[in-house]
Amino acid sequence: MKRYTLSKSQRAAAVLVAMGKPRASAILKFFKSDELRAMIDAAHTLQTIPQPDLEELVQEFESEFAEGVGLIDSADTMQTILSEFMSEDELTEFIKKKAEVSEQGDVDQVDVWALIEKADSDKILEFLQEQPEQIAAILLTKLPAKQTATLIEQLDGEKRSQILARIMSSRPVPQAILSALEDQLKEAFKADGGTGSKEVASKMAEILNEMSQEASEQIVHDFEGKVDDQKLGLVKSLMFRFEDLTSLAPAEIVSLCDGLPTDLLTNALTGAEPDLTEALLSSIGARTRRMIESELSSDLDVKPETIRQARKSIASLALKMASEGKIQLPNAA
Repeated sequence: MKRYTLSKSQRAAAVLVAMGKPRASAILKFFKSDELRAMIDAAHTLQTIPQPDLEELVQEFESEFAEGVGLIDSADTMQTILSEFMSEDELTEFIKKKAEVSEQGDVDQVDVWALIEKADSDKILEFLQEQPEQIAAILLTKLPAKQTATLIEQLDGEKRSQILARIMSSRPVPQAILSALEDQLKEAFKADGGTGSKEVASKMAEILNEMSQEASEQIVHDFEGKVDDQKLGLVKSLMFRFEDLTSLAPAEIVSLCDGLPTDLLTNALTGAEPDLTEALLSSIGARTRRMIESELSSDLDVKPETIRQARKSIASLALKMASEGKIQLPNAA
């Protein structure tokens, strides 16, 4: 096969296998996943390359070339290079899945790791269980430590041990392999939606939070059996009203009320149930409590809309603090 008849992918594959495993491994990390795939395919089409032609190719890629490479089994050597990072079975499965993703076309340009961080843990666990241990290990090392710890605790014993062993012995991952994994993750999680599902659930919860408690509870009841349990659970976890404050632990209410304006609390507690009033007043300082109690006992003429907005502000703050991990809402437990 003459040099001038080789495609760019074939030429690149020939040079890499000629370099040998150590040097080629260092270079592979600079290739994109589609380029890596093209070289793997090209390696299978290479035939015997005469030494002079091979040397000319190498000189174009490197200033120095280790002599002694003549007749080469390109496909096998390319896979040997990649086996620096994966077992043979893992490599075969990786190439197969990468090809399947490529056939489906480009996936949306999204931050895949942000998507995974927000995805449902059961969905991530299912994906991890199906992957070779090396791929699962790469995924887990890219996630926040807290999320990784939670996932590892839920993995099956044998699978968990194998993945942890891979993490302990891990080496830097070539960009080509990481890019291919990201493509698989985008494809696997885009239907689940990650951020998309949460956006829909958040919007629905926002709508329900604006309704009366009786109406919203009826709607949630109507959803049961008609909406996916996981999605419905997500909506419930985002539902919270001012009246639900009595379900919080005293320490949670103290955190919520810390720094709230006195007039906001006063407006919110106007006409509130005694148990709710006591729950909030018990969480603030004695002096501020006396001031609010004095205002409430004076039969202030507070507009219903002012009361509603004050209560909504406090409920929204509770949801925000829960999303930041500062307090725990009962539905999110």
